[in-house]
Amino acid sequence: MSELERIRHSCAHVMATAILRLWPDAQFAYGPPVENGFYYDVELSHRISPEDFPTIEAEMKKEIKANSVFEKLVVTREQAIKDAQSGRLGGLAERPAPSKFKLDLLNQIPEGEAISYFKNGDFIDLCAGPHVMRTGNVGAFRLTTVASAYYKGDEKNPQLQRIYGTAFKNKTALDEYFKMIEKAKRRDHRKIGQEMGLFALDAEYVGPGMPLWLPKGTAIVEELEKLAKETEFAAGYVRVKTPHIAKEKMYLTSGHLPVLYAESMFPPMILDPLKDKPEEREKREALSEKVESLRRAVLGAAYDLQHEAKIETIDCRR
Repeated sequence: MSELERIRHSCAHVMATAILRLWPDAQFAYGPPVENGFYYDVELSHRISPEDFPTIEAEMKKEIKANSVFEKLVVTREQAIKDAQSGRLGGLAERPAPSKFKLDLLNQIPEGEAISYFKNGDFIDLCAGPHVMRTGNVGAFRLTTVASAYYKGDEKNPQLQRIYGTAFKNKTALDEYFKMIEKAKRRDHRKIGQEMGLFALDAEYVGPGMPLWLPKGTAIVEELEKLAKETEFAAGYVRVKTPHIAKEKMYLTSGHLPVLYAESMFPPMILDPLKDKPEEREKREALSEKVESLRRAVLGAAYDLQHEAKIETIDCRR
């Protein structure tokens, strides 16, 4: 783990400490560093919103100012289970409810493998590390977004709140990062295209990432199609046309289903609601939720890549 990743991993623990001070019933799952920051998944009766970020950040600053040591503790499996059952693991103290996600994570650790905690102040978490030496070494940070995420990415599991943030060694690096973010937003083709009158987007009535081409945009599309055809014909290609939709049998034959592209395809269409059996409806709804979850994940990854490589985002919903 790099120095920056250690800072961000440690900042996730600092954030969890702050959230527990504000909402002691918080149940934490995962809290890893990621490419452009960190996140922590939490189950909480209070619905966290960006309006809560200043309050959480203020508590985080208190923990950073306290300069608590990140202390590694190696414990027995029996002790770890006891601490999880008492609510102490993943908390600031023992609590009425057990730390259910920590219990589940403990069950995934193979027998004989070392089990370790990391402790900063009163917060103890199941963690292999590594971390910075003290909370005071976290540097500059900012919470960025909140989203929903299924525990372990499985829609059958509880839906948690995923709190994202980022951290850097100093404020200068943090400020530079957010300047880059703002520049990228100004270059967003979805924003620029609408401002130029090329297309309109209406997620509510049409769907996300589905442009309604206006006269100027339509003229550009037709010119591009004309150029594509001329280039293809010059190279000796001929064109065919196929339907936009087809029966499932075709996709099973082509391999699109169930292996190659199932996660990128829209769910099956039911043309006659009266023939829609309950079990088929449940299957379709579960598939729709999975597709939407994957879509958000792909868009999130593309958004992260945009800011990492300083390139324009491609809208993966189109």
